[in-house]
Amino acid sequence: MGVKTFNLLRSLTQPQKPGDKSYEEIVGLLKDHYSPKPLIIAERFRFHKRNQQDGESISQFVAVLKRLSEHCEFGQSLSDTIRDRLVCGLRSEAIQKRLLTESNLTLQKAIEISTSMEMAAKEAQQLSASTHVHKKGHIERACKNKKTQPSKNAGPKKKSYQKFKHKHVNQMENARHTQSDSGSEEEDGLCVLSVSGVEQGYWVTPLLDGKQVRMQVDTGAAVSLVSVTTFNEKLPHLTPQPSNITLKTYTGEIVPVKGLIEVTVELNMQKKKLPLYIIEGNHPALLGRTWLERIKLDWQEVHLVSKNSKLQGILNKYLDVFSDELGSMKDIAVKLTVKPNSQPKCLKARLLAYAIKPKVEAELEKLVKAGVLRPVHTSEWATPIVPVIKKDGSLRLCGDFKVTVNPVLTPEQYPLPRIEDLFSGLAGGQRFSKIDLCQAYLQMHVDPNSQELLTIVTHKGTYQYQRLPFGITSAPALFQRAMDQILSGLTGVQCYLDDLLITGKDEAEHLSNLEATLERLQSFGLRVRKDKCEFFCPSVEYLGHVIDSSGLHKAPSKVKAIVEAPSPQNVSQLRSFLGLLTYYAKFVPNLANRLKPLHELMNKSKKWEWTKPCEESFN
Repeated sequence: MGVKTFNLLRSLTQPQKPGDKSYEEIVGLLKDHYSPKPLIIAERFRFHKRNQQDGESISQFVAVLKRLSEHCEFGQSLSDTIRDRLVCGLRSEAIQKRLLTESNLTLQKAIEISTSMEMAAKEAQQLSASTHVHKKGHIERACKNKKTQPSKNAGPKKKSYQKFKHKHVNQMENARHTQSDSGSEEEDGLCVLSVSGVEQGYWVTPLLDGKQVRMQVDTGAAVSLVSVTTFNEKLPHLTPQPSNITLKTYTGEIVPVKGLIEVTVELNMQKKKLPLYIIEGNHPALLGRTWLERIKLDWQEVHLVSKNSKLQGILNKYLDVFSDELGSMKDIAVKLTVKPNSQPKCLKARLLAYAIKPKVEAELEKLVKAGVLRPVHTSEWATPIVPVIKKDGSLRLCGDFKVTVNPVLTPEQYPLPRIEDLFSGLAGGQRFSKIDLCQAYLQMHVDPNSQELLTIVTHKGTYQYQRLPFGITSAPALFQRAMDQILSGLTGVQCYLDDLLITGKDEAEHLSNLEATLERLQSFGLRVRKDKCEFFCPSVEYLGHVIDSSGLHKAPSKVKAIVEAPSPQNVSQLRSFLGLLTYYAKFVPNLANRLKPLHELMNKSKKWEWTKPCEESFN
């Protein structure tokens, strides 16, 4: 026990001495101090006060109730209590009345009935949309038994409408009828599907300007769209044009539009220039009617997943895994040790630009609320933070641990799996499901005795990580070991850090392996990113490669990056290029000899000189 902990123990045992207490009593005192037990009455108050919120699906509502019940100590009445809160807290009176008429209503039965009625209501909205004329600002769905007639009093379009909109959105007139109350100017109020909840429906993965983007096929959506997150990740080289279009969900909620772009779409041996709208948030991409009019789909392929009711049943069974809440890995905690005679480093907080301070403070508050950080008053260790602005404008806090803890940490002797070994474990698979863990490291708890090493210092004070942060040298090895332990004994699943790939020799085996994986993730309290998951795909991109039933292939995006790479101007650029080539060393015979001039140029003792042999080797 360290001096700091002993002094704390002396304070906790006053007026007695630590020696007067038994070992069990000392452990109990320290546990109560470091991890105080939540107040049951307060936890139950929050639980019983919770109702279904606007825009929240029943599946999401159930997941929240399960999370809120964690510290309520309902015991054997847990399922009944969640069932009661579900019935009382539903927004739909129709669903409530239906549940109240059910005898011997269990929680599972309540979930099945309510989610089925919720989906039926959405389907009814879609069907009714094709049989009536919307009010001003709305566009009626395609109706085969109605001829399109332009408004006699319709005036000219707004001059600010973009050329893309004139060319493509107006083409929808053949599939819809627009009626304006004023008759002077058309207003765009296109209906689009709600893009939240567990993924359902039909999915395709076209190339958008050469980048793979997974999109949900929605014949009810008037236009095609992607989120700002997807745009920043896949299409940042394009410049959005302003758009006056108004998009709405079936429930009438406005979907904020950030802009319009024109992309080259490649799918099923077809190549078209098509309009694509960008919306706020982090939602799955939608492929709507404007694209369906121009691109033919392989409907047999598209319907494969939708026909598989067993798959949807499995996904609904493990809704907790798809919750937006941060996961909490059970039974496994990180223990960090430093080398003997290591001296603590306590550095000062770095100065931050005034413009970024509010974002840093908001992120600190968010992490404290999520249980990732906890404020502390003193610490022998203190690491300054490095705020990183992500592509979507949000902020990520990182500790600069390379100047404090990393140099003295005891290395973790646990290897990351080789790509060849991962793919060999997937041999014989016909289709593939990919699962991406959400904020993977932060789902893993840190042992209380190791938390002081992970203290960060900010302009708002000092905080200690209670979860494993990014930037710790041993984090990848620690997390890989934990995941290997969690998935031990499962077949048809491979894991590289936070990326899981699942397959099977046939559909039945694939479903069995997928369910076993989701069950294991749920039992350990882990969460996944639903917008990054893919199920039963004929091919997937994984660790820079494309894998399908015939084997391993080069990813087009990686090949393009190699082919279009400019000649290196220094050692750093050359190192990056050679690192990119290592992805595909197995595909290029005699690669080492071909790259010999470039490897020689990496020698520190050799002066940088880009010679003709270097250029030939590079090309």
